[in-house]
Amino acid sequence: MKNIFLFRHGKSNWKHLDLIDSERPLAKRGLRDVPVMSKIICEKCPDIDLILCSSSKRTRETLELSLSAFSEKPAVEILEELYLASSDKLLSILNKYISKNNNIILIGHNPGLYDFVTEIDDDFFFLFPTSAVCHLLLHNDQKSKLEYKDFKIDTAIKPKDILLN
Repeated sequence: MKNIFLFRHGKSNWKHLDLIDSERPLAKRGLRDVPVMSKIICEKCPDIDLILCSSSKRTRETLELSLSAFSEKPAVEILEELYLASSDKLLSILNKYISKNNNIILIGHNPGLYDFVTEIDDDFFFLFPTSAVCHLLLHNDQKSKLEYKDFKIDTAIKPKDILLN
């Protein structure tokens, strides 16, 4: 069985309106929530092989805050193509990496993450707020090309489930 964690970046800072979208940093709330959510991922699966991360500033900051949760540092790939990727693009990217990795974190953006989870189960309602994590299980990884139906949603958790905001 393989574990995939879809992790939406932390809350971004909108104070500097002159910044382009991809250069917005994390806000205080993101700086607070990301380590908590990273610890939850680590408790569920301490042996992460690979973290795939969008190239935006807020996702890279989410990545940096996440790494301290793991005693053994996973491999990291920063991918331009993850920036605002659609659900189909996310599936394509996972297909490239899943055969050689058992446990993956994908740090990305909405609406792609929300759409990905909805493609797996359209009855599962999870809006995917910032810093939220959705844990997916993959039982049948012998296929050459995975489809949405090959994933099973294990849990979905948001910071408000844990923290008082």
